[in-house]
Amino acid sequence: MFDDEQVAVELVSGHLTVTQPREIAMYAQVFTELADAAVYGAAARSRIMAAISVISE
Repeated sequence: MFDDEQVAVELVSGHLTVTQPREIAMYAQVFTELADAAVYGAAARSRIMAAISVISE
């Protein structure tokens, strides 16, 4: 997302530029939900290290 006027979407076979306000609002909502669910800092490092240890077994 660049701002409230444009969203760039990279696809395997191409690129989309979204400019419709209704569609931009959908991307903004999903971005907010994913950011809220994300883990940052020490908690993120802990999860990554746990995943690496499972793969290494």
